[in-house]
Amino acid sequence: MPVPARIVDAHVHLYDIQQNRHRFLEKTDPGYEAFVGNYNSLPRRYLLDDYLADTHGYPVDAIVWHEFLSDEPWREAAWAQQRADAGGLRHALVAKVDFLDPALEAALERYADLRNVTAVREHLVWDDSHPLKRFAKRPDLMRDPAWRRKLRVLERHQFKCGLEVFSSQLGDLIEVIHQYPNIGFTIAVMGWPIDTTWPGFERWRCDITSVARCGNVCMDISALECVFGMQWAWDDAQPWIRTAIECFGPSRCMLGSHLPIAKLSTGFGELYRRYEQITEGCSADEIDELFYGVANRWFRPA
Repeated sequence: MPVPARIVDAHVHLYDIQQNRHRFLEKTDPGYEAFVGNYNSLPRRYLLDDYLADTHGYPVDAIVWHEFLSDEPWREAAWAQQRADAGGLRHALVAKVDFLDPALEAALERYADLRNVTAVREHLVWDDSHPLKRFAKRPDLMRDPAWRRKLRVLERHQFKCGLEVFSSQLGDLIEVIHQYPNIGFTIAVMGWPIDTTWPGFERWRCDITSVARCGNVCMDISALECVFGMQWAWDDAQPWIRTAIECFGPSRCMLGSHLPIAKLSTGFGELYRRYEQITEGCSADEIDELFYGVANRWFRPA
């Protein structure tokens, strides 16, 4: 089985509830629980040393830190920058934004002062049939002309843009991507399928095929436990993973652990063994792209 020579982990959460407020870690949040199930065993503090212990023996060269739903996104990002400055691994930082925030431009300028922030993201998931699976303020944000106009501010920066949506929202996302060809968009959680039946797979495949035709996008394959459940089986997930890579190609797909949430599921070692199965038949260059090259170019960890 092919083994990666180096890894950029494209999706990691480092945090400390003594430094930033994460309400869903203070007490059980039914909304967060709807995504990951019982998370009582999730640590209330997860720092780089914890991550390095969980990934011991794997050639991790860099991580892409993602904000973790803090009450104060700027404070959290500044804290993450301090942690990145402390060394240990190369970091890229993905900070939280609200594109309808009246102070959006000022927020982006402040993020630009943090040298490791190379991307921003907004949580837009909305499931019409499941009220707890909603992070967006309302379901039509991507169709709102005011929201779309604010997105244009990103063109003044070099930030990549993550718009976290469910598969049922990919149609709206495609329109946004077409409208802003000069912005690089990260497709999170493999386009986040919410209907894993065969008809759901066919709809998802059609939509991500359309997304993949856009040259300004990359696919993030991570957080699979949020799609297929904490006890997810390789046989259930692999058709979706393989299809994502076939649609986007190895040079536009990146792999992430989603630690420490993945500790509630497979853990890092088993997850990456499953990822390695994907690369059977791939060339050494394609393996390097999936595990390292794409995330390294896209997020530019330093």
